[in-house]
Amino acid sequence: MPPKNSMSATFTRRAFVGGLIGLSGLLAACGGKNAGGAASVPSATASTVPTAPSYANANLLVEANPLAGELSSVRVIALMPAQDFAAGHIEGATQIDWPDLDLSDTSSAAALRNWQQRVEQKLGALGLTTGDHVVAYDNSTLFAARLWWVLAYLGQQQKQVLNGGLAAWKDAGQSTTTTASNPVPTTYHGATDPSVLARLDEVRDALKQPDVIFLDARAPNEFAAGHLPGAVNLQYTENATGGPIPRWKPQDVLRQMYTSAGVTSDKTIIPYCSTGVRSAVTYFTLRLIGYDKVKLFTGSWAEWSAHPELPVEKGTQ
Repeated sequence: MPPKNSMSATFTRRAFVGGLIGLSGLLAACGGKNAGGAASVPSATASTVPTAPSYANANLLVEANPLAGELSSVRVIALMPAQDFAAGHIEGATQIDWPDLDLSDTSSAAALRNWQQRVEQKLGALGLTTGDHVVAYDNSTLFAARLWWVLAYLGQQQKQVLNGGLAAWKDAGQSTTTTASNPVPTTYHGATDPSVLARLDEVRDALKQPDVIFLDARAPNEFAAGHLPGAVNLQYTENATGGPIPRWKPQDVLRQMYTSAGVTSDKTIIPYCSTGVRSAVTYFTLRLIGYDKVKLFTGSWAEWSAHPELPVEKGTQ
């Protein structure tokens, strides 16, 4: 295993860099005051729940009310800290959090195999199988997309994200419970899809390829402090609407946002952040709006900065 500097040491939740999410200042990304990287979301006031928006790959999202009618036939997994889950969750849901899924070493096949074995054990403990229809949700952090990406890498065919997370669920008038679920453990065996992953060596080799765009999903100050050469900075929070219920922006708005930043679908897009959590939101968004050539550099800045021989740029784009 290559040497790691202090920036790439194991990230505690508190130390995970992110700053405040720009969703009306209500959410904290990856290391804010809340242990899950999310600030508390106030109880939603009565509002008009939007109809399901149209996206190029609209099947990747599910709205609260349709999900409520399908709870008996899907496996719902909350991507949030255990204490948040215990305070109230969708009935029948199980819980896992992003540190349980951390993959910040993509330098070798052995490292990937070891990670896969650990994660498959955790998913099996939730009673999950590869044949299940999984719906991931979060406490309005957008981080359910991280679990969605992990499942994509492991070859899970039926997987969706609840648009707006737990806040949208409550806003739709759906109930929550504090009753713990007791899943029957299974043996989870994924069939990996390497096309969704950009490994360290692939990222290094792509540095001077004109048909590849590195997309930094971190906050501008993090980007300015150091980033991959030639990267474009577009903070992951820009994918969602403001307010207490962060829902994905409409298809045309997202397409225009990325196109204006030079992130076009004819290129191979490689999102990254600090440890692949925030950039998983960007990865999911690009797939949602119809980008086909997208690979997540899940090792992200933690892995890149662990190698002092690799080039780094500083300053704004």
